[in-house]
Amino acid sequence: MIETVGTSSTQAVAASDLQVGDVLLMLGEGPLSQLIAWCGDSIYSHAALVADGGDLIEASASGVRRYPLVQRLADEVNYHYIDAFRPLAHDGSVLDDGDRALVLAHAQSLLGIPYPLDMLATLGVVLAVRGKLPGDPAVRLVIREALDHVIRNDPTHMVCSEVVYRSFAECAADPRGSLAPRIVLEPRGTAPFPDIDWKALWDEVWPLLRPERQQALRAAAPQTAARAGAPPSAIVAPVGAADNATIEDDALQAELALARQALGVPTMPPLARAARGVGGQQPIPDPNPKLVTPLDLAATPSHTALGRLMQRPGG
Repeated sequence: MIETVGTSSTQAVAASDLQVGDVLLMLGEGPLSQLIAWCGDSIYSHAALVADGGDLIEASASGVRRYPLVQRLADEVNYHYIDAFRPLAHDGSVLDDGDRALVLAHAQSLLGIPYPLDMLATLGVVLAVRGKLPGDPAVRLVIREALDHVIRNDPTHMVCSEVVYRSFAECAADPRGSLAPRIVLEPRGTAPFPDIDWKALWDEVWPLLRPERQQALRAAAPQTAARAGAPPSAIVAPVGAADNATIEDDALQAELALARQALGVPTMPPLARAARGVGGQQPIPDPNPKLVTPLDLAATPSHTALGRLMQRPGG
């Protein structure tokens, strides 16, 4: 599932074939989206739910919102591709109109919730769940910043996959929870670490950092890289030093432990058990909605792949 869902072999599907409640999984542009997908052992970095009136519902930097579907499908600058999935009932049947109305009603009840979401917070949540640490020192610095966002912001943000999962799991279906996607254990992926554009990474991360962190990073960089008001692209070189205190493994592990505690991740996460051979279809009972990832929404037997809605030309 990790290697085949949403690949270029996925058949095309038209927006006119979508129904309310269908799930959209996508890969965003930029190195942070690449890191979210890699850390989450997935080919996706974002999730949304098809609404009525030609809209989708998603978590965004301004909170949970409705957004024009046609505008997202035309956005070949910020998204590489978008795949569509259809939710199924636990008996394998397609949801009826009443079920989909209940899912939409709960999704709409989440609109405007002041849960600010930025890409560092999303990356921090995914990383805390999967516990996957890249070896590159510069990326490990970004990981520490991402985990810090989780520690500081939780529970004041709602990640994209959480919005989708809660829309099904917490809607007014009878019995309650009967429409919840079944989340199953998936083994870790084997995808190689992405080819990161370091300057683009820092340009994307820099505005998300607290002022005091920006000041500390400028101080750690050479004077030639510390131009006032400019993202410290050249800082990638000095933070790569093996003896730099900002990337020590013990500090990173401490941040990871605090993030897991803030999110309520068990001492041995489900994915750690999966890595020990529990198996890819082992169900997770009553999953924490905040810990649901794009991989979970792609791998669940409660969703069937419809096809690819949008593909950036040549990519």
